[in-house]
Amino acid sequence: MSNPLRLFATAATFLTRLPLARWSYAEPAQLAAAAPYFVLVGALVAAIAAAAAWLSLQLLPPALAPWAALAAAVITTGGFHEDGLADTADGLGGGYTRERKLEIMRDSRIGSYAALALAAVLGGKYLALASLAPAQLFAALWLGHVLARWSVLPLAAWLAYAREGQAANKPVADGIGPTQVIVGTVFALLLVAPFGRLALLAAAASLIVALLAGLYFRAQLGGITGDTLGAANQVVELTCYLVCAGAQRWI
Repeated sequence: MSNPLRLFATAATFLTRLPLARWSYAEPAQLAAAAPYFVLVGALVAAIAAAAAWLSLQLLPPALAPWAALAAAVITTGGFHEDGLADTADGLGGGYTRERKLEIMRDSRIGSYAALALAAVLGGKYLALASLAPAQLFAALWLGHVLARWSVLPLAAWLAYAREGQAANKPVADGIGPTQVIVGTVFALLLVAPFGRLALLAAAASLIVALLAGLYFRAQLGGITGDTLGAANQVVELTCYLVCAGAQRWI
């Protein structure tokens, strides 16, 4: 039986730059088994981002707190999900056939579609977080990072891997099934439940956005890749921040 702590370390090593590789599993099958722990890694990233925002609030003008939170999250993950968003935007925006889209997504260079997508998503995140009071800011970061990592699970379980052959993300994209989705969903619900109605709204919006993203990826590519999962992660995170911003105004 797999060790839960090692599975968490495996998930954290895959999704972040945190130095936990010595405690993680190296086998591809264990990476798929660690998928439910992506949600817990999201909570850890949220805690780091919230700590950066809190420190910024103590030392700097309040407007810089959202920037500190976003910067801390990007540094922690190495821009892993943002890179997926950029590659997905370039591929889907610049390709006319499925094969060409997948080919463009392999190119590490940043094109105009990638730059626009990053500017829109990162700018939207900052503006949404900047509209929140400190307590709501911390709640938004928690909900956003937890639910964004959760969104990978149903997409990977529902959709086929779009590329032929082996790839670094294939064990995750192909290895996630109903068990991982259920366990990950339980983790996510336990983590967001303390936020009550706000959590319910954010979770519902995250599910809808993830499903719409999945339909779009299936229509465009015939399935998902690691890059599209990163793109979905970013869009779901932005969605949670927008929900929190709207809830602060209307609820």
